[in-house]
Amino acid sequence: MRIIKIKNLHFYQLAQEIKNIPKLNGIRVFETSWIRSGSGICLPGIGIFIHSKIPENSKKRIIQHEYGHFLDYKWGLYGDRKKLFGSAFLGFYFLIGLPSLFNLMPFINQIPAFAGRHQCYWTELRANRLAKEHFGDLIAEDFDRYFPTQLA
Repeated sequence: MRIIKIKNLHFYQLAQEIKNIPKLNGIRVFETSWIRSGSGICLPGIGIFIHSKIPENSKKRIIQHEYGHFLDYKWGLYGDRKKLFGSAFLGFYFLIGLPSLFNLMPFINQIPAFAGRHQCYWTELRANRLAKEHFGDLIAEDFDRYFPTQLA
C-alpha cells in the first residue's frame, strides 16, 4: 500500500479507498470526512472523493456522476476534450473544474457565467451524460432523479 504523508498525517487516515466498483477504470475512489457532507469531487490525477457519511443507497449514483467528470477529463463529451496550453490536465481543471466550483460559491455564482442550480450547470450535465453512456444498464436506478442529462 502506498501511503502519502502530510505533516506526520498519513493519507490513509484522511481517506479510505473503496474497491471493486464495476466499470470504474483509471481512477481510485475514496471516502473521507474532509469534504462537504453529502458531496463528492473528482480530481483527475488524484482520485474521486465522496463524503464518508453518504448512505449506501446513494453512493453508487454519486460515484457514477463523479466518474462522468473523469470521463470528461479523459475524452470530453463527443470528443471535445478540453485542453489548455495543449494540456488535458490544465484544460479539465481550468475549463471544467473551476467553473463547476465557481457555480457552487456564493456571490461568484451571481455572475451570469456561473449562475444556476448546480445539478443543471453545464459541467454537471456533461458529466451526467458521459456517466449514463458509460455505465449503460449498470447506471444507478435513481440516477436520473438526482443527475439530469439536460435542462428541464
